[in-house]
Amino acid sequence: MPKVIFKLIIVLFLSSLTYGQKDDGGNSTYTVFSVTFDRAPDSLYQQLNRADNFKDKAFYIESIAKIHLELGNTDSINYYGKYLVDEVQKNQDDGVIDNLHLSKAYSILAKGKMLQGLYEEAMKFYLQGLEITKISESPYLYFTHSLGLASVYIMEEAFDKATPLLDNAIENSKNTYFTGLAKKYYGDIFYLKRDINKSKPYYNEALLDLEKSPDKKLALKIKLNLGTMEAVSKNTDSALKLFEEVKNNANKNKYYDLYVDAVLRIGQLYKDLKNYHNAQIILSIAHINTVQWDRMELEKQVIQSLVDLYREMKDYKNAYALMTQYVSVSNRIIKEQKSKEIKELEVKYQTLQKENEINSLREEQLLKESEIKRQKTIKYAFLIGFLILLIPIIALLIVYYQKLQAQSQLNTQQQELNKQKVSSLIREQELKLVKASVEAQDEERTRIARELHDSIGGNLAAIKMQMNNLVDKTSLKETIVSQLDETYQQVREISHNLIPSKFSQNAFTTLISEYINKLDTSADLDIVFMPYPEDKINALEENIKVEVFNIIQELLTNTLKYAKAKNVEIHLNIHNNSLQLLFEDNGVGFDTTKTPTGIGLQNIKSRLEKLNAQLNIDSSINHGTAVTVEIPL
Repeated sequence: MPKVIFKLIIVLFLSSLTYGQKDDGGNSTYTVFSVTFDRAPDSLYQQLNRADNFKDKAFYIESIAKIHLELGNTDSINYYGKYLVDEVQKNQDDGVIDNLHLSKAYSILAKGKMLQGLYEEAMKFYLQGLEITKISESPYLYFTHSLGLASVYIMEEAFDKATPLLDNAIENSKNTYFTGLAKKYYGDIFYLKRDINKSKPYYNEALLDLEKSPDKKLALKIKLNLGTMEAVSKNTDSALKLFEEVKNNANKNKYYDLYVDAVLRIGQLYKDLKNYHNAQIILSIAHINTVQWDRMELEKQVIQSLVDLYREMKDYKNAYALMTQYVSVSNRIIKEQKSKEIKELEVKYQTLQKENEINSLREEQLLKESEIKRQKTIKYAFLIGFLILLIPIIALLIVYYQKLQAQSQLNTQQQELNKQKVSSLIREQELKLVKASVEAQDEERTRIARELHDSIGGNLAAIKMQMNNLVDKTSLKETIVSQLDETYQQVREISHNLIPSKFSQNAFTTLISEYINKLDTSADLDIVFMPYPEDKINALEENIKVEVFNIIQELLTNTLKYAKAKNVEIHLNIHNNSLQLLFEDNGVGFDTTKTPTGIGLQNIKSRLEKLNAQLNIDSSINHGTAVTVEIPL
């Protein structure tokens, strides 16, 4: 068992472990929490259940939602936001809706969607809130929605849309909380643009405005960014002081996400200072806390920092063990996202089914009432005779209708099966054509290279030797020999270029890194490439290197064209006698059940078939894409 895993297991059995590191500024401690608080007090839930009027219910719903907002429990935030919307709609008085409470519900829902990273949905709720909220009636809610919308624009880097909203808040709001929040967002804009000189003054002004604000978490977020800017400016002591302040206050107020973020940045700072011992302990404790709280996104960040630390320490064994955990956490996140989507679809389907049942029952009730009225106006004798004639006819019609319906369903199913067969044959044929084309190109390039090198090159070399053996040393002969030599070199270069000799002359990982560096300079994309172990990867057979290099090129091309991603991570590992490739981006993703297979993916599958490799693609809308490839060696 790797050493780092053993350490983590030992620490997990301690109920309240603390680690202290003294420095010139005093003591700092790092805590492994044994208990987390992930819900409001039970008394609030009990009072909500006992509430018998709308105002009381709305008050307790808002109180519970506020606690979940501080804790960052997105599912609970969205639940109570929707709960408040439903209560507002139930409480309509002759079609008149209570816009004040509806605006509060939209604010809760928008904040929940922001925490989930669903910026388009957050924007929708903020815009709906602005539509029903007047600044003269409720300036607090108006600026909540206005600045919330600005924060969405900032996250999407639409800074030109955000600045008018921020200026409006600074000029027109009389509440220092909103002016401070607007200045904080201005600081965020320049922080994202990496303009420290403009970002820092806005952050400092925001802290002055937020001094008396009840929202302590916002000021701590600002200090985290100020600390990061101090670290970038090599002001290590100032950065560490700010991070320690955030950590201690987050611990005191039980802001677990901020606590881990501060500890993570302290660990990275120690790593940059080459103080690997303290960095390892701090980051390991942060890792334990994220596992205990089941905060998988935070866990990924901490694992990545630990991997970087162990790589820098040249402890590749532990780096690889944690990298395997990173892949596992990424897969868990994707599966949970898909599970949530499936549950949402099930709820929608069940709701639709219930609505259909209600409509059906209403229709049946109307029919029964009509039948009763009709029976009162018709004599019993005539009714009995009519029914005697009518019943067989109805039975025949029902049987006939059922047969028609069954035949129609069979025809529809047969047409669908035929379409699927045709589509399958077309895809199979396309794959065969692509595979044959790739193989034919490789064979033709090899044949031409061989002919150029062996036949034409050999003839030119022989002619040159014969010309050198001639006794006559005229300038014309020397010119001819020079031209022959130049022509021979050109033929030789062409033949070598036709065959990918760069894979035999250069380290494979170096070629990939050079290609990625070219993309980094020409595209707005941050690409991280992590091979392990490099010596074994560089020793792979040449045909495997060529195919893997082409697959990485194809995946990066698709990401640049369609994914709209900001970050890409490429892991290339050799484990259990197989080469494993993990390609992950944070782009818009796609529905793997609906998106058709393109030529690029067909090329990848064709290359992998030659290597008896396995391909798996996990993706969902707005949650990025993860591609895993396993090639047996």
